Amino acid sequence: MKATSSKTGLFHRLVAGQGPLVALAAAALLVLSTLEVTRSLPADPLYATKLAAAQRMELATQVLREERLNRGIPIDPEIDPNATGLIGSEHTTITTTLGYLPAKRTSANPNMAGVIVEMLGRSGAKPGDCAAVGLSGSFPALNTAVLCALQALELKPVIVSSVGASSYGANDPRFTWLDMEQVLNERGLFPWRAAAVAPGGVVSIPALFGDDGIRAMQAAVARSGLPALDEQGDETLQPDVSRRVELYWNGCGGRPSVFITVGGSLPALGSCPQAHALPTGLLPPGIRSTGPGCGVIFRMAAAGVPVIHLLDIRKIARDYGLPVDPVPLPAVPDGRVMSQGGYSRPVALIGLFVLGMLGGLVKLRKK
Repeated sequence: MKATSSKTGLFHRLVAGQGPLVALAAAALLVLSTLEVTRSLPADPLYATKLAAAQRMELATQVLREERLNRGIPIDPEIDPNATGLIGSEHTTITTTLGYLPAKRTSANPNMAGVIVEMLGRSGAKPGDCAAVGLSGSFPALNTAVLCALQALELKPVIVSSVGASSYGANDPRFTWLDMEQVLNERGLFPWRAAAVAPGGVVSIPALFGDDGIRAMQAAVARSGLPALDEQGDETLQPDVSRRVELYWNGCGGRPSVFITVGGSLPALGSCPQAHALPTGLLPPGIRSTGPGCGVIFRMAAAGVPVIHLLDIRKIARDYGLPVDPVPLPAVPDGRVMSQGGYSRPVALIGLFVLGMLGGLVKLRKK
């Protein structure tokens, strides 16, 4: 019994002598457990890239807004309450179809560039890869988000841009998407311009624009100095689709690594029944239809090229944790897609502070 008592007494004396160390160890375990409990998502390896893309979109929006005002084109606060300068009028001579205003305003969120980075990352695209891209005058903000994501990921795009735009898109004849694209290039925001331009829309050009619209479109193409594709809607759909696919293949020097299409252009979707059933975002594999009337999306998918279909913008926003039709525009970063993930930085800093204080007390105790 005496031997047992002496051992127990020795243990208590050792523990008592190491009280500060025991407290420090307990605090370390508490910090670690708190970090695990507050851990939100796995650390996002694309976070820095998303942040760079979104910040670039903020800058690009500012440049386009200033250019629009410099050209004497006012911003309507009722249509564009965030004063982005990327929202057009309801109808102009180059308006192709009806557009949905909340979708256009949703696309102006600079964090949308982070969404495109996420989709491109999931598609498997790597720096240096070639991307086939179809940009639409209907969504100038979304076009800009795509360009920002491409640059942040160091991809090389081959681009076809359209002149015409649906309601509330880049439908001012004095400042079309081709003009915006040129401004962004000349100001040094992006090193590329479109390889070719197309009229846009879903029917033949004369019925679509009328004489004034045709002249405005021709003037915009002439200002751009870019080659124009002679597309006539349904009448020339299959040759138009084949020409675009060939343009992309030649521009990339082979099969593109990914195809991004903005909006719902006829050459991209086609007129086959399957076009109306396509989901939005990064399309799942297995789309193999290449029947009559199917557009570039189906040709690319059949060739094994991942396709990013950017059309239902409100659904995309909800899927990635961004607000729909926000006023004011969110800051960068904002939304689930822009979460850094991993451990909580504030909790980690507080934990380090507490451990540092306890460590200091241990040193003082030893002295």
